[in-house]
Amino acid sequence: MSETKSAFSPTAESLVRQEVDAAYREQLRQLHELISSWPLEIERAFAAAKTDAIARVEQRYQVLLQDSILAARQQAQTQAVGELVGKLNQSVRCLTASENEGRWREALLDAAQGFSGRAALFDVRRGILQLHGTRNVPEDGQLFDVPVASAPAFASAIDTRDTIVAVRTAGEMSAELARVFDEAGDQKFYLFPVVGRGHVDALLYADGERTQVDSLELLTRVAGAVAAGSPSVSHPKGELVNIASARKPLEDQSWSALSEEERDMHRKAQRFARVQVASIRLYKSDAVKNGRTAGGLYTSLKEEIDSARGVFRRDFVTKSETMVDYLHLELVETLANNDVDLLGSDYPGPLV
Repeated sequence: MSETKSAFSPTAESLVRQEVDAAYREQLRQLHELISSWPLEIERAFAAAKTDAIARVEQRYQVLLQDSILAARQQAQTQAVGELVGKLNQSVRCLTASENEGRWREALLDAAQGFSGRAALFDVRRGILQLHGTRNVPEDGQLFDVPVASAPAFASAIDTRDTIVAVRTAGEMSAELARVFDEAGDQKFYLFPVVGRGHVDALLYADGERTQVDSLELLTRVAGAVAAGSPSVSHPKGELVNIASARKPLEDQSWSALSEEERDMHRKAQRFARVQVASIRLYKSDAVKNGRTAGGLYTSLKEEIDSARGVFRRDFVTKSETMVDYLHLELVETLANNDVDLLGSDYPGPLV
């Protein structure tokens, strides 16, 4: 038994050694293959990392670029708005500082020049358009009086007392005006009525690609307020313009019964009301539209209306026993389109 075991042991040991050697060599071969593949794997890993880094940098760059473009755009818009407000303020100051009809007309023309390509101002006298002056229109000296009936667009602006946009053709502006303003069937012109003392005193003509309608509407409304309160304009005797509510019976407050100082106070109050409401209409146009639609103008414009009411109360109501709430009248006429219900149920009502 021991002899058999002794004879078998070397053989088994040899086989084991051979298997161990083979396994070792296989492991060594695999190790060499792994080591030899490391540079390629490392290169791939670095390439992937580089691609990922580039993608992240590009994404961040795009975000920064978009932020930069947005910031530049906002800055440009802010600057443009600031310049527009500055021009409007200067124009309004010039208009409100006008002491007579000639001065406010020239001030309006000068202001319109900054918000349009060309401008002209026509006085409306007994169905006739009389050219007062122009800006950037070379042949204005050759224009004679034009009947309103021959200029449909002008007649429409006078009838509606609202801004009119029309095509620059003889059929819209008359043959005479088409000659002066260069007839062009593919271009538009704008007419802005200057309404003072209840009727159209003048029409502002404007054309050109850079015509800013909202700004010119504000300026003509301010001009109308100035015209209504201009000392050089003779007011008709009788009741005050647009009186709807007052502290005393209307018969006791006829215009002729007021002193010149009181009349001047009323003119200033009317002018203030028109300028304030015109500014609200221009700068808060979206809120005005929303308020009209919802039947709650006061809710949409509470801050602006309350602020104007506070100033009107302080500067006019408390200083005149005969004062009329012209601000209320202007809110109803201009913002509410003569429908007081559009101001809303929470509107406090007239101050007097």
